[in-house]
Amino acid sequence: MKKIISCVLLFVFIFGICSCAGSQNEEFLLDLNGINSDSSKIDLDGYECEIVQGFGMDTPFFYPLDTLMSDMVLQRMANIGKEMNCNITLSSDATGSYLDGTIAKILGGTHVAEIGYTHQPSRVVRAGCFYPLDALRDYIDYMNADKFGSLGLLEIGMMNGVPYTVAPVSWPGKQMSYSYNIFAVNEDLISRYGKVDPRDYVENGEWTYDTFENVISDYQIEDGEFKATAVNFTWSIVELCMTNGASFISVNEDGTAFPSLDSPAIGESIDWFGRLYKNNSDCITTLGHYEMLPVFLAGELVMTQTSFSNVIADISYDMDNFGVVPMPCGPRGEYGTWPSVFSDFDSFAVFVNAKEPEAAAMVVDRMCDPFEGYETLEDIKNYASDIFFDKRDVDFFTSYLKNIRWNYWTLGIYSFFDTAKNEAIKGASSIEIFDRYADAANALVEEYVVPNYQFIKEYEEYTGTK
Repeated sequence: MKKIISCVLLFVFIFGICSCAGSQNEEFLLDLNGINSDSSKIDLDGYECEIVQGFGMDTPFFYPLDTLMSDMVLQRMANIGKEMNCNITLSSDATGSYLDGTIAKILGGTHVAEIGYTHQPSRVVRAGCFYPLDALRDYIDYMNADKFGSLGLLEIGMMNGVPYTVAPVSWPGKQMSYSYNIFAVNEDLISRYGKVDPRDYVENGEWTYDTFENVISDYQIEDGEFKATAVNFTWSIVELCMTNGASFISVNEDGTAFPSLDSPAIGESIDWFGRLYKNNSDCITTLGHYEMLPVFLAGELVMTQTSFSNVIADISYDMDNFGVVPMPCGPRGEYGTWPSVFSDFDSFAVFVNAKEPEAAAMVVDRMCDPFEGYETLEDIKNYASDIFFDKRDVDFFTSYLKNIRWNYWTLGIYSFFDTAKNEAIKGASSIEIFDRYADAANALVEEYVVPNYQFIKEYEEYTGTK
């Protein structure tokens, strides 16, 4: 039954991030006939508001067309039109999966649309094509974490301490980030061979570097001709660094921020991973996602590093019983907070040359409201229980975004940790890796992350999340 439901709910991911080959600027007009809605006090006087998305029209707001969620979000557009006396249309610019095709047009003075919607807004932000939200604060309160998500979800659309995007985190399914910040577990193998479920270690306060190092060999399964490798590390090791208390920046006593990719926490994580691989190389593979996936689905991997997006799109449909756990907690980390990083996240923005930016901000604000029937955390958990098999998976899935940060991959910072993983596998120490690569990586942090610190500080103080 879960497989059937999951198939229906593969709204955000089944087409893949790169499957955005819809017709460029294909317009999708809503039929507002027969839709009843109470009038609100906001009257936008017939405002024409086009929203352009960075993927094809077969996935409005990256929900597959003709599914419950796509119906709900399109109905939301229609309702706003009635409530605010405006006309909202949806179009596609699928020339680049991240609204890349809009950049040259906007810089050339073309009005593309009022609002943009994309997985990855950073390039459009860096090009100066989105409207600064601090100038629209009266119309869209991006500091509302319950509505627009935690700091990291603002960080993906931030430049020089100014946010340009917000995320519709209350929409069912939009809790799923694109990154490799969790382990998926083949629970059939765990049960069949009598292994301790990693979720039990998590629940018992034991999911740490030490435990992981001690049990990895136990997760290696060799039964006659059958073999299942204990774990696959699919991408970089920044996620392991984060659970060891690492950060891209540190703060001086005078309150100024500075790059810290060569911090003790990161060095300790690199050395731990290098030791783990050296002592357990027969229990570890480092396959990329597309090489790993068929191996995991064939039951030849016990655990694999992946993302919630890939779990939903690629694993839940084809695996009868799977679990999810965070990266293990390092000695410098705070157990149970499970901080991590992400790559992409569905985000709204107002274009810099919007004809009515204030009205566009009001539309975005209203668009991001919870859907009827999904207004509370329990509602989202009930929704997620149709995807995951265990309450612990549901609880983790609906809470992990609280302590997640953007990994700045489009700006080159993330690649430092990928390089660190590859060098550690070859036997290099953290000191050697820092000597070779940290200066260049820290220079990127100085350029792109440090300028956001003042806002980060203000956000943490405002929301009490420091």
